Amino acid sequence: MPQLLYFGKGGLVLDYLVRAGCTSVSRMEEANIVVVENYDNNSANPFERLTGTIGLMREALDVIQETSIERMVVITDQSSTKGAMRKGTTSGVALDDVHGLGSLTVEVLSRMAANMGVKTRVYRIQSGQVQDALAHIHSFLDSDEDSPVYEVVSQ
Repeated sequence: MPQLLYFGKGGLVLDYLVRAGCTSVSRMEEANIVVVENYDNNSANPFERLTGTIGLMREALDVIQETSIERMVVITDQSSTKGAMRKGTTSGVALDDVHGLGSLTVEVLSRMAANMGVKTRVYRIQSGQVQDALAHIHSFLDSDEDSPVYEVVSQ
């Protein structure tokens, strides 16, 4: 049974995972999974705005470095790819604002967990589609199947 340590704003994602059979724990020693749910706090101050992205991810990585975690899920939006593309390009990074920068940085930082041996999946979810992605997220957390050490899934 997944014992998860959650970093985020709470609400829909955490509630769903607990109802689906995951146990939310408050201490890293009790956890075998980390869930980081990024969010945009819409602060006017750019540094404060990054607390819901880079700040959460750094907290999670600091804890992961001290323990042995099996899996990590990072949930973010698509703000790192939904901005204006450079002229002549059709794919890649396209930040929509400072939140997009934070989301992209979280994706990069999540590789640190993979480098520590933690199976890490980043879910880049379209705004308003979180509910539809929850079953996939839970399936990854609850699975014993062999999966890539690092994967980004856009939904």
